[in-house]
Amino acid sequence: MPLKKQKYNEEQIPIFDEASIYKRGAYWHFRMWLNNERKYARKSLRTRSKTTAIEKGKEAYLEIFANRKMGKTYFSLTTKEGVNHYLEHIDMEIK
Repeated sequence: MPLKKQKYNEEQIPIFDEASIYKRGAYWHFRMWLNNERKYARKSLRTRSKTTAIEKGKEAYLEIFANRKMGKTYFSLTTKEGVNHYLEHIDMEIK
């Protein structure tokens, strides 16, 4: 799925049509929209170099993409989700 944003300025670079890197202050950051979690995965790339940031951005994208394929989520469970899993587990033990 393509990014929500389609227009970029010179300090924003798209990565694989699903993520982007952008400059915040002096450092580059990575950002990718996660549909199933309805949040942005954000990460500082800890570099001032544009070429290094592009390489690290591609690595971050591939890592997140591989984890999504394995069924892992980027963010941890919320309290509400944890309670629901617990209640389902208790219901199965009772039956």
